[in-house]
Amino acid sequence: MHVQPRLSGLTLFIDADDTLWENNVYFDRAITQVAQSVARQGHSPARFRETLLAFERARVRTHGYGLANFRHCLELACEAQVPTPDLADTLRVVEAQVMLLARRGIEFLPGVTETLRQLAGRHRLILLTKGNHDDQLAKVARSGVHLLFHRVDVLREKDTAAYVDAARRHGIRAGTGWMVGNSPRSDIIPALAAGLSAVFIPHPDTWALELAELPDHTSERLLVLERFEELTEHF
Repeated sequence: MHVQPRLSGLTLFIDADDTLWENNVYFDRAITQVAQSVARQGHSPARFRETLLAFERARVRTHGYGLANFRHCLELACEAQVPTPDLADTLRVVEAQVMLLARRGIEFLPGVTETLRQLAGRHRLILLTKGNHDDQLAKVARSGVHLLFHRVDVLREKDTAAYVDAARRHGIRAGTGWMVGNSPRSDIIPALAAGLSAVFIPHPDTWALELAELPDHTSERLLVLERFEELTEHF
């Protein structure tokens, strides 16, 4: 789909992690460090990764997406594979990696801040992210981009009901609301199901649990871009 450039008066819901800034790549690096520790104990790093993903899949609905749950999943995966005599060393690696994640800075994706400035002059921007409320707000505060948004919404989950509720709360009329993000499962599919339009901007390091098959690319309500900067060519 092609949206005529310089349209004004739309509401753009915009995702944060891996849409505005790097996120999952840091978690992948942490997992790699723990997997290497597991390997040093003589156990399979590939099996550790599979076990970790299984724990994450089982727990996100009930325990959310924050650092605390990530740490617990790492610990559970370690305990499932590493014998007790060797476990303490690996759990120390887990603790160190989680601390690094908690302290890391914001690494914006190319052109994000300037693109947001341009879009904010023509549209109402709402940062719509999910995860641990305090974790997400802390990242937003460090980024400084909240100054360019009408509002910041942190959801526990991004599903169809959440998008229907967001559209209602923000008074979005039919045809005026868009969701912009990198996750087919959380940003695109449920937003379309809720009656919004969507912009998919894929990221090469998107978390495995966020991947899903996209609906028909020829849909008039779905726009697929390669870079965040391209938004200004359409909105």
